[in-house]
Amino acid sequence: MNIWIVSIIGFLVGVVGTGLGSLVGIFIKKTNKILGFLLGLTGGFMMFIVSFHLFPEAFYLGGVYIVLLGVGIGIAVIVTLENLLDRLTNMVNMRSGILLALSIGLHNFPEGLALGSTLVGVTDFGLVLTLAMLLHNIPEGISMSLPFSMNKVNPWKIMLFSLLAGTPTGLGAFVGAYLGMISNTVISFCLALAGGIMLYIVCDDLIPTGKTLHKGRVSSIAAIIGYVLGIILYF
Repeated sequence: MNIWIVSIIGFLVGVVGTGLGSLVGIFIKKTNKILGFLLGLTGGFMMFIVSFHLFPEAFYLGGVYIVLLGVGIGIAVIVTLENLLDRLTNMVNMRSGILLALSIGLHNFPEGLALGSTLVGVTDFGLVLTLAMLLHNIPEGISMSLPFSMNKVNPWKIMLFSLLAGTPTGLGAFVGAYLGMISNTVISFCLALAGGIMLYIVCDDLIPTGKTLHKGRVSSIAAIIGYVLGIILYF
């Protein structure tokens, strides 16, 4: 797939996903159950992607050692970004909405990297992955817009913040696609890197946060639905 097409897809996934989520968050006040469901659904969907597509394809193209290296570096990248965010949070006294927007922006770059490298390496799987990323960005947009709307920030400003937070996905997609076009070994590494990033996001963020937002079984059932949905959409 053309690198510019991949970049545009990444940009649209980030901007449309967070934008839609923000729009919902502006008008809906009680969203814990909805957020828990969406986060669980996305977590299950992304686990399917990692388990049945990213890692198997990476093993086939590069072997076990390249995959282990990619997974390790992918996790290190996302952890480093989170630590950077934590330090910034301690240094600057900002509203929670701005911090959430910054957090989403930082997370969206490696997610775009995952999307770009996968669209280049596993082109027949592009629609499913794009849908998963789009679903993932909607609850992020909702969670980001809620603090702003509670502080009576102008809805147009809220939408602007959400759109800016979604743009790093396009940049990440460009970088991921460029790296993925070099060789099979590089594609394998990028797919493993993407898998490591997505695996960490699911285990550290999506599923735990979904369970925290709603103590019932909604997020757990949604995760199973998301996993099965991945099977249905692909097969």
